[in-house]
Amino acid sequence: TFVALSLALLTANTALAGPPLATDDASTVAVSKVEVELNGAYTHDKERAFGVTTKCSRTDAEVKITTGLYKNLGISLAIPYSINDRVKENDQVVGRVNGFGDMTLEVKYVFAELAGINFAIKPAIIMPTGDYNDGLSEGRWQLDTTLIATREFDKGKYALHANLGYGHHSYRDDEVSNATRSDLWSGSIAGEVEVAKGLFAVAEAGLATTADKITAELSACATVGARYEIYDFLDINAGVKLGLTKPEDDVSVLYGLVLKF
Repeated sequence: TFVALSLALLTANTALAGPPLATDDASTVAVSKVEVELNGAYTHDKERAFGVTTKCSRTDAEVKITTGLYKNLGISLAIPYSINDRVKENDQVVGRVNGFGDMTLEVKYVFAELAGINFAIKPAIIMPTGDYNDGLSEGRWQLDTTLIATREFDKGKYALHANLGYGHHSYRDDEVSNATRSDLWSGSIAGEVEVAKGLFAVAEAGLATTADKITAELSACATVGARYEIYDFLDINAGVKLGLTKPEDDVSVLYGLVLKF
C-alpha cells in the first residue's frame, strides 16, 4: 500500500514535507496541536495490450488528522474515499466503483539526531474498512513501517527528506495471493526550497515494488509542485506526479490544504 525507499542524508525542526509529496519528514506535530489535511487527486492511466485499449481514471479524496502525543511522538489517522474510479476498454465503461477505502493509523517517533540529520520511524496499521468486494480494501489488517530522515539547511529555507519503507501484506483470496507480492518495498527522496516568503517549491522521486507478480519492473514516479503557507493556520498545496515506468499510473494531479489548530 503506501510505505516509502531510499537511504539519505536528511531533517528539521520547521521544514515540512508532506502534500503534495508522498515523502514524509522527520518531525512531529507539537503536543496539544492538531493538523487536518484535506487531500485530493485525479489520476489517469492508459495501456494497450492484445488490441484492447484500457483507460483508468480515478478521483480520490482523503482526510488525515495528526496530533502530538508527547515530545517527538505523534499519531495520525487517514481516511480515504474514492469519489469515482472508472475503467474503460475501447471507450466502453467496464467498471466503476466509489466508497471509503482502508483507513491507516500511523505513529511517528523521532528517535535520533546525528550530524544535523533527524531520524524517525513510522509504523502504520492499515485497517480493512473498505468494501472488499468492490476492490476498495485488501480485506485484512496490514502492517507497514517507514524509516524517515530529514536534513534542513539555512534555517529551513532548504530541506532534504528520504523515506525507506517496508510492508508484509497478506490477502484474503487465494487467487489474489498467488498473483500479488507479499513483501512490498518503497523508497523516495524529496527536496524543498523556499522561493518566496511562505512559498516552497517541492520535488520528489520514488521507487516501489510492483505488487503484481507478473512483472519484475519497479514502479517509479516523479512529483513536482508547491506548498504555500498562507497563514499560521492554513497551507495550500498542488502538484503533478508522473509515472516513469509502465506499472505506475501515467499522471496524477494532486491538490489539498492543511488546517492547523
